[in-house]
Amino acid sequence: MNRLKELRIQCGYTQEMLGNFLGIQKAAVCKYETGRTNIPQEHLLRIADLFCVSVDYILGRSDSYSSTPHEQYSTVPLLGRVHAGLPIFAQENIEDYIPVSNSQIRSGEYFFMEVVGDCMTDAHIVEGALVLVHAQSDVNNGDIVVVRVEDEVVLRKVKWLKNQLILYPANPAYEPMIISSGDAQIIGRIIEVRIPFP
Repeated sequence: MNRLKELRIQCGYTQEMLGNFLGIQKAAVCKYETGRTNIPQEHLLRIADLFCVSVDYILGRSDSYSSTPHEQYSTVPLLGRVHAGLPIFAQENIEDYIPVSNSQIRSGEYFFMEVVGDCMTDAHIVEGALVLVHAQSDVNNGDIVVVRVEDEVVLRKVKWLKNQLILYPANPAYEPMIISSGDAQIIGRIIEVRIPFP
């Protein structure tokens, strides 16, 4: 039997929260925990990173709680709930530092933001989730990005159309935003979503 349920409960996650993090249904998490379905490697790696344990620990093959010794981590600043204006890396605006595996981050600047609102719920990005952002202005169609539009910072899926930028929500309750490319500033691309502990 794997230790997924034990880890999930220790960290205060519900099956639904973990399912949202992995992009799967609550029922699939239940099957993983009871052993009725093997946990796919992709999900094992994300769970191990989320709970900061080794895959072998999750699968019960090792009693060592810590991640594998060769894996190195760096800390990335959490800038909090950013409603307006550009993220600022000044010390007074940093709420915390969060460990991230060095395999996920390479050159460049990274930061976490807390998600405000429900415009991206169908992309499994729920309110209160933490998104890891790679600061970059060059992004591709379909990327989920942090964009500054006038005095507001929003999280949307992006598509370029000639000289216009279309920002798509992942919630049918919201309409796409169509703006001139010069009226928006892309701050960065989302590379990971984490559901924080309650």
